[in-house]
Amino acid sequence: MNNIEQIRSAVEEKNYDKLHSIIEQYHPVDIAQALEELSEAESINLFSALEFDVAVQVLGEVDSPKKYFILTNVEHSYARKLAQEMSADDVADLLGDLEDQEKKRILSLLGQSQQTDLIDLLAYAKNSAGGRMTTEYVAFSKELKAKDALNKLAELAIDAETIYYVYAVDSQRRLVGVVSLRDLILAPEETPIEDFMQTDVKKVNALQEQEEVARLIKKYGFLALPVVDDDNVLIGIVTVDDAMTVVEEETTEDILKFSGSNVDESIDAGRVSPWARAKRRLPWILLAIVGEIISGTVINDFSAVLQTIVALSFFIPVLMDMGGNVGTQSAAIIVRGLATGEIKTSSIAKNVFREAAVGIILGVLNGFLVAAITYLWQGEVLLGLVVGIAMVFNLTLAAMLGTFFPLLWYKLGHDPAVASGPLVTTILDILGLFVYFSTATWILKL
Repeated sequence: MNNIEQIRSAVEEKNYDKLHSIIEQYHPVDIAQALEELSEAESINLFSALEFDVAVQVLGEVDSPKKYFILTNVEHSYARKLAQEMSADDVADLLGDLEDQEKKRILSLLGQSQQTDLIDLLAYAKNSAGGRMTTEYVAFSKELKAKDALNKLAELAIDAETIYYVYAVDSQRRLVGVVSLRDLILAPEETPIEDFMQTDVKKVNALQEQEEVARLIKKYGFLALPVVDDDNVLIGIVTVDDAMTVVEEETTEDILKFSGSNVDESIDAGRVSPWARAKRRLPWILLAIVGEIISGTVINDFSAVLQTIVALSFFIPVLMDMGGNVGTQSAAIIVRGLATGEIKTSSIAKNVFREAAVGIILGVLNGFLVAAITYLWQGEVLLGLVVGIAMVFNLTLAAMLGTFFPLLWYKLGHDPAVASGPLVTTILDILGLFVYFSTATWILKL
């Protein structure tokens, strides 16, 4: 019996002694995973059996729909206590996923000061540094002595998201430095923070994209990154766990867009109707239909060629699939490179020609192979030559288009993943057929 089945069995039996003995062995993250897999009634029974401190940690780990369900289905007084103990960024993330009426219901659980802080956080776009930050950080005046800073740190630690970095600010709360916990402990007691702080502080503006925040945290190995406004006033921090969440979300979003699906389908899969989900995918399916109709028109225009040498039709699937595969591979590399900052859009031509070289190599190798197979199968040298040359052109073209469209789309200010799935594949099908039959007409003199 696995962990989920053990928990479910104890919940169904209402054997809370057994349930306590089971869940006390697990980390809050594992309990949160169990909650996601249980029914609503089972999850409430399990959550009610948790110690309060564990319950707060578990609540911070579950997805927004389950979080909202729990907070609105436990006793109101208990829900207030839970909500007020949750970190500000967790509550802000939850509110960002809710409708207006649902937001009001959650906000009613919080005190006035917490509501004010959250409203300030919600003013930033969810996918920005401001939308991802927490206001639970530690910052001291640069003039504060090390001894006094340590004493204050002990008082503030319980409410801070992290204490490994202490930020130094001036009288206007402008960020002027950062001190690691290690340096603060080792510093002479009477030394002001400004005498040993690092002044070259890596930071982000509240309006910067969340991908840039995640990239900087990964690049420098930070546990947190300070967030400032346009006047360099420290207003929050983004922690490494939030950065990991960003990476996961962005990866999921790119994969879904790459396939022509909508990112909300993975998040709202249990709440969105099949009709609504189908409607989100419909535009890309219609695009593919239009593209394939155009492909059919290309085939029709070369029908005389096909009637003369029927064997040409045998190789259409191979050429189309190989072109689609190479185009998708190139697009995936570009989308990932743009997301991680490894690829710049300063020279689209350079990136396109670099990937074209890869397409040529793949085209030549696969062209020789498919030409040989064609000759052995059909016994026609010229037919093998047609298929081989078409393969070289198709794979080279696929690599170039799979690189060009995402780069162009990104340069125009759009998500490159959108232009990297159905769009590239559809265009490659049309051009691939045209290249194939044009090559056949040229070589076979048809």
